[in-house]
Amino acid sequence: MLHKTRGIVLRTVDYSETSLIAKIYTEQFGIQSYLIKGARRKNASIKGNLFQPLALLELVVYKKEKKQLQTLKEAGPEIHFASIPYDPAKASILFFLNEILLKCLQEEEENTELFSFLHETIQTLDSVEKKFSNLHLIFLIRFSRFLGFFPQGNYSDVNSVFDLREGMFVSREPLHPDFLTKENSKLISKLIFSNYYSMDSLVLSGKERKNLLDILLHFYQLHLSNMGSMTSHKVLEQVFA
Repeated sequence: MLHKTRGIVLRTVDYSETSLIAKIYTEQFGIQSYLIKGARRKNASIKGNLFQPLALLELVVYKKEKKQLQTLKEAGPEIHFASIPYDPAKASILFFLNEILLKCLQEEEENTELFSFLHETIQTLDSVEKKFSNLHLIFLIRFSRFLGFFPQGNYSDVNSVFDLREGMFVSREPLHPDFLTKENSKLISKLIFSNYYSMDSLVLSGKERKNLLDILLHFYQLHLSNMGSMTSHKVLEQVFA
């Protein structure tokens, strides 16, 4: 049966001399893998270069239950990136977001709220003209809500310690080492109340930005067993130092 859906490209791998398999997060079906026959031929009806990391696509797909590899009938760009391919800083953020999604995104069912959030994130990255150096930090905080470990409570003079294991602000240092100083707990609190539309007002030094990124990646590693180590954040640290 044929379905129309939007999709966000996560990864492609060569299937043969002429074909590709694309892993795509779709609006209707969650994560799906699609065989694109002949995508690497010069005269391909569905061009392989459509499937760049985090490309936003309009798709017509076949959906067969209990089948791991689905088939694409049609594919085209929903939105053409206007700035990301030409801006090394934005491209670095996109590469980072892509690595995070590949490690963390496991949804094999419809989740329109999550799809809308990811779609908004990518669109915002492409459209914002300046002051986007904190976008990846805001993304990590907001994405944690969908993963089930969004920080709980609020920073205050009483609850001035953020417990990374419990994911909440507490009044005293826990007996384990995974907690933040008062200064870093304040930074996390500032980030919690930020969004893509208020990025201009989130003023961080290069040192604070690097510190927050390290903290958030450790936070993710504590709560996701399959997180593992990251590589793309090293590029971000250099770009936004």
